[in-house]
Amino acid sequence: MRLHFGLSLALVLGTFGVAQAQPPYPYPPNAYPPGAHRPAPPVFPGEAAAEVLRQGMDKLLEFLGQKEKPNRLQVAAFLDREIAPYFDFGYMARWVAGPRYGAMSGKQRKALAANLESRFLSALAAHLSRYQGQRVRYFRPRMSRRGPVIVSVGILQPGTYPSKLNFRMYRSKAGWKVYDVVANGRSAVAYYRVQFNRSGFGGSPPPSRR
Repeated sequence: MRLHFGLSLALVLGTFGVAQAQPPYPYPPNAYPPGAHRPAPPVFPGEAAAEVLRQGMDKLLEFLGQKEKPNRLQVAAFLDREIAPYFDFGYMARWVAGPRYGAMSGKQRKALAANLESRFLSALAAHLSRYQGQRVRYFRPRMSRRGPVIVSVGILQPGTYPSKLNFRMYRSKAGWKVYDVVANGRSAVAYYRVQFNRSGFGGSPPPSRR
């Protein structure tokens, strides 16, 4: 899956409070009385994020793997309907704009998020329309030192696709969301930040330099 923004494709940073480790059971499993409810052991945040990503990837690969290959317009419609909800473009906009985000109006923030969504999904549609049945491999998710979860996906027999994608995810009020994708070391957020600093596309234009 090659994510391209004018160069390569590749949503920011949420901060999780990491609780101290707690035992999975309040007392030894064997000590539960007959018929008592046994609570499930806690789930590592990375595993929960990875499961959300797998669900989205499974949807996408099933759609692309149809016998009758979907055209670019069909791919774009599917991405908008089924895949876009896995991303948080509003959160992406916050990190793309950086310090300027605080000075932007609500209307400008929404315009920036909409612009990012359009650019990202259009680029993704263009490259997925050339999908050749590549398989994917999921690596063990990891927590970054600054908070979010990184879920890495390897592309087997990549061809023209990157051999590895890193999905950066954070836990929003609506669940786990992707806020950035890094393809072959190139970050979508970093690329769009450069573009925003140059032109302010769709959001708050950069101030004129004197």
